[in-house]
Amino acid sequence: MQNSKYYLECTNCKRITPDFAQWFRQNQQCPECGSKHSEVWYRSDYGKLSALLAGNPESFWHYFDYLPLSDRKNIISCNEGAIPLERWGFLEEFAKKHYGVNCEVWVYRNDLNGGTGTFKDVAASLAASLFKEEGIKHYIVASTGNTATSYSKYLALGGILCSVFIPDNALKASEAVISAFSQKVYRIKGDYARAKEVAAEFAKQNNILISSGNIDPIRVEAKKTMVFEWLRIMKKTPDVYIQAVSGGTGPIAIDKGVREIVNAFPQVKNPRMIMVQPDKCDPMVRAWENAERNNFPEGFEKDYPILKSPQTGVPTLATGHPATYPLIARLVRQTGGTFLRISENKLVDFARLVAFERKVLLGPASAVCMAGFFKALKEGRINNNETVLVNTGEGTNRAPDFLEQMIYTTDHVSGIEDCKPYDKQLIEKQLWKAVEG
Repeated sequence: MQNSKYYLECTNCKRITPDFAQWFRQNQQCPECGSKHSEVWYRSDYGKLSALLAGNPESFWHYFDYLPLSDRKNIISCNEGAIPLERWGFLEEFAKKHYGVNCEVWVYRNDLNGGTGTFKDVAASLAASLFKEEGIKHYIVASTGNTATSYSKYLALGGILCSVFIPDNALKASEAVISAFSQKVYRIKGDYARAKEVAAEFAKQNNILISSGNIDPIRVEAKKTMVFEWLRIMKKTPDVYIQAVSGGTGPIAIDKGVREIVNAFPQVKNPRMIMVQPDKCDPMVRAWENAERNNFPEGFEKDYPILKSPQTGVPTLATGHPATYPLIARLVRQTGGTFLRISENKLVDFARLVAFERKVLLGPASAVCMAGFFKALKEGRINNNETVLVNTGEGTNRAPDFLEQMIYTTDHVSGIEDCKPYDKQLIEKQLWKAVEG
């Protein structure tokens, strides 16, 4: 029976694939032109979305009518996607005091996702649910860490095997989580690009489905629901969106979500996208800076470097071959945004400050994003009366080494004679001085 809820359309040649059952049979690509980039479109009534935006969801499955699953009984969920958007007043006060900028600053708390506490949980939930519905028994993922752990958990919940290929510099804690869920780990001697190569070879050799990366329509459809959540909580889309970027599904999904509902909600628009990378793995920033120096010549987005085995202290952002840069660069350019580079040596300072001010433990990639907010302010990229959304992608639950670096109030003592009351205000001044310096 023909699916009546949705269909996939190739972004290159516009060929229609009727549903995910057929999409999987044609090896997740367009049979006409070979493109792996198709988008999902719905026959649902978007007038119903207004009622959903007035609700109080437990997960992103609140938006079931606009997700590519036919039967609710196949949903595999850990209450992901309906996460807090918090106003962080201390950042607003800093912007006003130091730069004279009046702005709203909202933080999207992905560390509170119910699955593994990362930005990847919504995609893993949709993937596991779709695989259950379509009878997929085995799936392959190549990942720097977060996607692997999320998919491992959700697929395990659905009784689906997951073979995970991680680069040599992936966090040991991520490997432990994957293995604990009884999923198979292949730690590749090489970087993320090499892990993807081996994963693709394994998938082809064994005829197993493999994640198609950041343009995977499963990932995009799940993550687009953040646009719905912004409308539900803030009643608007932000003017500025800041995210640490490795592959870049986030901006791709935002653009898809906006285009999907703009006819029903003409007030929605793409925010100005500010993508942030650490200085030890910054191929997108390098490409952007080169394009900027040359006044963005035609085809600028196709010119980007490939970093072999980047030695970054943020393994989840260790994508040296930014294959999605052409797509993301066009989006950033269209929205008037930019790419920013921040120093990895300062990440702990930003994480300590947020822990002090908000009692929130940022993971290293989230600290990259937070550092990007401060740099954007310093460079005048945030204006008066704008709403800024900062997407914190993960906490410290799988980054014990980074968490240990946040120790700074310990005195090693022999006895009472070495102990004295401490001054919390002095600590606060030191923390702010560290991030402002």
